[in-house]
Amino acid sequence: MSQLSQAVAQGLKGAYSAYYDFEEIPGDGPLKALCVYHSRDSQYVLSKKVELWAAESHEYLYLWDVGRLEDDGPEEIFAHVLADGEPRIAPHSQHMSTYLTAVVLYESAAPRALERLKKLKKRREFKLSLHGWMEFRIAAVDLSTGEISTNRAGKILEKDLKRLVERIIANYKGEEKTQ
Repeated sequence: MSQLSQAVAQGLKGAYSAYYDFEEIPGDGPLKALCVYHSRDSQYVLSKKVELWAAESHEYLYLWDVGRLEDDGPEEIFAHVLADGEPRIAPHSQHMSTYLTAVVLYESAAPRALERLKKLKKRREFKLSLHGWMEFRIAAVDLSTGEISTNRAGKILEKDLKRLVERIIANYKGEEKTQ
């Protein structure tokens, strides 16, 4: 793992810790952190005992730093995120959505790895979506070029992640980045 990779990982951890419950993953493995976000919106009439509606949203974001993204790397990350994230989902009548998100930092990639990453998908609906849904999203950041590859569900992450990574890299290199 290079110093740039470590700096970007630390920068992302700092940015995510402002909005997510942050859990550092110990050890030298590629999984660096688990970030958890829970949101509950509801509407009441007169008192909190008379609730018109409620909706809960959850996100479990896994931050990976792999160095080199191998051909089978995206599938391994996909399997790990699903194995860890799916048991955390508790669908019920007020559950709206849960996103299992993987953010992968890499410096080089095998030729077919990014093609395979873009094809990864998993969406699960609970009781015909009456108890919400779960969706897998993945975004991979090439630290050598700054390009971001995502699956279809992860497209929504691309713009903000690109801006955040560019700012972290500019700060690492000592450049002033103005908006």
